[in-house]
This record gives sequence, C-alpha cells and structure tokens, in this order.
Amino acid sequence: KSNFLLLFILLLAGILRFYHYSEMSITGDELGALNRLNYSTLKEAIDHGIRTDGHPGGVQVFLYFWTKCFGLSEAAVRLPFVVAGIFSVYFLYLIASLWFGKECGLYSALTLAVLKYPILYSQLARPYSFGLLFSLLSVWFLSRIVLIPQGKKYMNISLYILSTALCMYTHYFSFLLALIAGLYGVVVG
Repeated sequence: KSNFLLLFILLLAGILRFYHYSEMSITGDELGALNRLNYSTLKEAIDHGIRTDGHPGGVQVFLYFWTKCFGLSEAAVRLPFVVAGIFSVYFLYLIASLWFGKECGLYSALTLAVLKYPILYSQLARPYSFGLLFSLLSVWFLSRIVLIPQGKKYMNISLYILSTALCMYTHYFSFLLALIAGLYGVVVG
C-alpha cells in the first residue's frame, strides 16, 4: 500500500512540476545565467561568466554542457531542474521513512510534492532545485552511515562525500545545510 501511495505522490509531483514548465517566459535570473554561457569555450565561460557571478559554478558548468547538447529552449533548459525536483520528493520520503517511519515519509513527500515554492523553483533553471536534491542526498547517505552502520559503509561514505561536494558546487545554502548535517552526524555518530 505504501509503495502505491509513494508512486501516486511521485506522479503528482511530476504532474505539478511539468505543468506549464516550458510555457513560462524566461525569468531575469535565468536569462542572466544563460547569458553567462554565451562563450565558445568552457574556460571563457568560467573566466568571464561564472567568476563574475556570486554563486558557485556547478550549475553554470552543467548548463554550459547541457545547452550545448539540448539547446536554449525553455523546455530543454528547465527539464533537468524539474527532474531534480521530483527526485527531491523521493529522497525526502526515504529520509523521513528511515528516521520516523513510512507514514511520516509519505506525509513529508506529499507535502514537498504539493507546496508552491518547491514546485516553482523546480521549474526554474536556477541552482535551488539541484541544491535541494544534493542536500537531501547528503543527508540520506549520512543517515545511512549513522543509522545503518552494518550496511555498505564505504560506498555510503563515498556517496556522502560526493553529494556534499555537489552541494558545495551548487549553492552556499545547500552546502551550509550539508555542513550542519555532517557536524550533527559526527556528534550523534
């Protein structure tokens, strides 16, 4: 029953995030990010586009390669952010289920699936959707290290380090959350 409910919640999250995601016009923030990609080489994009911005460069580097492969249409540019938003719902379910049980996991996932701001920021090509996903991944792997120590310890440690590094390269706040969670894991673990 809980698997069916989770699939329903993920389907709902997908519908709400894909609904008109490509029909909204590009926002000023997105336009600024796309304008900073308008260079012929990655080095030029980093030197003249990413370094002038105040954010870490992970999403910009990703967008540089993504737009080279799939173009600059609203649908193409925003697609990975929508997918990251859907995966965030799933990983919140996993974390809440591990910590508090499946019922709490389902309620948490449903809440994230239908809240307006997570939906909106999953539809924009900005670092927030990836920041949430990587933060949740970091907490998920840290939880597996601390709460399930007999599991695949080295794989979980490696994935925790990778997801925390992705937080660092995505947004300062996602890295701050991963850092606070990591410090908590050290104290509790």
